[in-house]
Amino acid sequence: MHSTFRYFISIIFLLLICSFSFSQAKETPKKVAKPKKDFAPTGIRVGTDLIDLGKTFAGKTFKGWEVNGDVDFANYYLAADIGSWSKKIVLSNGEYSNGGNYFRIGADINLLGKDPDKNMFFFGFRYGRSLFHESLNYLDTTSNKIYVAAPYQVKNANVSGGWAELTSGLRVKIWKGLWMGYTARIKFAPGTKGNDPSLATYDMPGYGIISNKPWWGFNYQVFWRFAWKKNKPVVK
Repeated sequence: MHSTFRYFISIIFLLLICSFSFSQAKETPKKVAKPKKDFAPTGIRVGTDLIDLGKTFAGKTFKGWEVNGDVDFANYYLAADIGSWSKKIVLSNGEYSNGGNYFRIGADINLLGKDPDKNMFFFGFRYGRSLFHESLNYLDTTSNKIYVAAPYQVKNANVSGGWAELTSGLRVKIWKGLWMGYTARIKFAPGTKGNDPSLATYDMPGYGIISNKPWWGFNYQVFWRFAWKKNKPVVK
């Protein structure tokens, strides 16, 4: 009985020694270090809005242009726009006209971050500012003149304004540095200062009709991307 017990204890002890030796010999798997995201920009993309150019050449009531640009920081993009427009709107008893310059600045986030070509489906935000002038020429048909309606003109010579935008859109690489895409905009919170009390601002360059809150915008754009750094292979 005692010999059996000693034999059993010896086996248990031997198993413990083997288990300990095996656990020591077993190689602990090394943790694979996650590659750090590279936020260094790889290029700048510059383009223009084809819709504004089309309206400028096709019509007589709108003249304008817009230049767009962005720089990548991994999945994030710093974006800026600068533009100009002038409008003429014929009224039943006169004409409204304006003209001025504007800019927007903001950021986008690319939801296609692992695309090696940096194609984009994005959401973003912009803040816009505009400096412009406007005038209203009209005939006063309410006065007590019997034969001739009196012509009048009111002006806002130096108006400034601002607004905010939520943006979404697409950028697709077509060939080498050539890109095309669109930007849809929801514009809101417009505000102006410097206008004459007798003429409330009607249309602000870069925003549109002030009384429409929110207002919308759409750009169809063509770009050329100037790259100074090659994209690294994307680790999946």
